[in-house]
Amino acid sequence: MAPFLLGITVVVAASLIYFSRGLLLRLSRHMSYYLLVITVLLLVVSIVIYPKESVEASYNGLMTWFTIVLPSLLPFFVGAEMLIGLGVVRFIGALLEPIMRPLFNVPGEGSFAFAMSVTSGYPVGVKVVSRLRQEGTITLGEAQRMAAFCSTSGPLFILGAVGVGMFESSQVGIALALCHYLAAILVGLIFRFYRHRDFSPQNRASDNRYLKTALRQLRASRQKRQPLGTLMGNAVKEAINTILVVGGFIIVFSVVIRILQLTGLISFFSKILLFLFSSLNFDISVYSGLITGFFEITMGSKLISEIAHVSLLAKLTATSFIIAWSGFSIHAQSFSILNQTDIKSSIYVLSKLLHGLLSALLMYLLYPFFSAYYKFPAVASGNYSVLSPIERIFVNFKLSIELFLVITIVMLLIAMLISFLSSLFERKH
Repeated sequence: MAPFLLGITVVVAASLIYFSRGLLLRLSRHMSYYLLVITVLLLVVSIVIYPKESVEASYNGLMTWFTIVLPSLLPFFVGAEMLIGLGVVRFIGALLEPIMRPLFNVPGEGSFAFAMSVTSGYPVGVKVVSRLRQEGTITLGEAQRMAAFCSTSGPLFILGAVGVGMFESSQVGIALALCHYLAAILVGLIFRFYRHRDFSPQNRASDNRYLKTALRQLRASRQKRQPLGTLMGNAVKEAINTILVVGGFIIVFSVVIRILQLTGLISFFSKILLFLFSSLNFDISVYSGLITGFFEITMGSKLISEIAHVSLLAKLTATSFIIAWSGFSIHAQSFSILNQTDIKSSIYVLSKLLHGLLSALLMYLLYPFFSAYYKFPAVASGNYSVLSPIERIFVNFKLSIELFLVITIVMLLIAMLISFLSSLFERKH
């Protein structure tokens, strides 16, 4: 009798859920809206309660954007817009199609997006993918797959800020960078199966004459483009708009993190995690750093590096997750770019979570190898400062331009070499 009643209950419950699914969806939408309103109101009230601390946090965020982010990313934004508009990206993509398609099931243009992301950091890769989608160069499935692994931190942040600045060790920075970029490649290999039938065969060189196809696409792209002056003006305008949005999110999340610290919410949730995962024997400061890093990458990494009485393995594993996850501050910047297209932000967040987990797992597995060949520090003071001197504006700007030019030239040379080897292989067979 009991199994029969249990079966009836399950059927009735399933039927109620099925027929009321529309009502549940409407309720969930209303609840999310009200939750958003309450959150914004609480944030405004907290700013009124803590005006001095909020102003200081916003100033720190503004100086971080003005002295580091603006000079570092602006050349990449402008340069990427120009190369896409001139058709150079399609030229490179046609030549690198034999590599990107078998590995990641994306067109050769994905190599440009990945290279821009690796050299410049968040959110340049997402910006390039979105522009390619807006141009109609790639399909929705290809854009989603590319966004999954073409969103990485830059080497300057991992090697300089985190490695040398926070952990006082260039070897730590190298280990973090290796795990970060290897995890991104693994994410790309996994996501190659996402909507794998959605691809653009028209971008492929059917006769394997990749150089000829690339030149034809370059000429076709140039014929239907705007004059160079107009193209440059649009590139600068688009880049400035994007960089201003990025700066706004940096300032907002600087204030949000400070409010969460002042109200004790970070400490509260850290105690909950400490209770839930008491078997791990982690210090509560580890969970505080992870929660902070869940929102903002720099502050979370800094807090993790300053923790005492915790093994370096635990700190590096947590930092690897934070850098790859990138935090809601970076996600908000990416959302503002992705929302201009039909690329799903939810899939992007899932890919970043996978990136974080894989990066942390790689660090945990490879740590014995790193510690055997690298001289890791016994402790780290975490002396890295979020603020940089005004003089670093020019240094970052100069270095950013040099990196952009070097990576573009190197990609062109690699593409030409692949085209030559492909033609040579075809002649022999």
